[in-house]
Amino acid sequence: MLHAIADFFSTWMGRLKAFSMLAGAWGVLFSVNSLIGFQAGFEYDDGLVYSTPAFQAAAKDKAPADSPDYWNSVNRSFSYERLKPVPWITAWTLRALGIRISFFCDRGSEGADSLEASWRNLADRFYFTKTEDEKYKILERNKFILYAAASDSGIIQAKKAGVIPLRLRKSRKSVNPLASTPGKLGEVTLPLSEF
Repeated sequence: MLHAIADFFSTWMGRLKAFSMLAGAWGVLFSVNSLIGFQAGFEYDDGLVYSTPAFQAAAKDKAPADSPDYWNSVNRSFSYERLKPVPWITAWTLRALGIRISFFCDRGSEGADSLEASWRNLADRFYFTKTEDEKYKILERNKFILYAAASDSGIIQAKKAGVIPLRLRKSRKSVNPLASTPGKLGEVTLPLSEF
């Protein structure tokens, strides 16, 4: 009987030591990443969410494309968008390691206050970039270590800025006009990221 009790405590002490080591390693990673201020960027449209329904809802409002009213309608229709689980889990994992998360949207910022508020637990910052050069400057100027994108142009800007690119697959039903050819630029592709 004493042997069984000793085995029980020995097993649980081993588990406690392993847990303590993992918690300590996480603490070091979180502290270092937080102090240095590392960031990871995620392309919002077709990267983190399937946003085609929001664009379709905005098209029904018949506002001229690229007008402030159109972008206001797109940004306020975020409830129609569908979250992509694998990129979302990836973003939360990076955040748990102390890396700040930023979202990049290739759209206007009009009416984006409610969109930003809905993501405040995950995203530290939203960037509404009108040009690829603007995206490049943001990636280069800040401490980005990773940029996850569905578009070829996003991968190109990340490589140009010296940031590690990660390909997120675009949904086959997407109406997003940005070209997306996974693997063409030699980047790593996140599995199951199109769903």
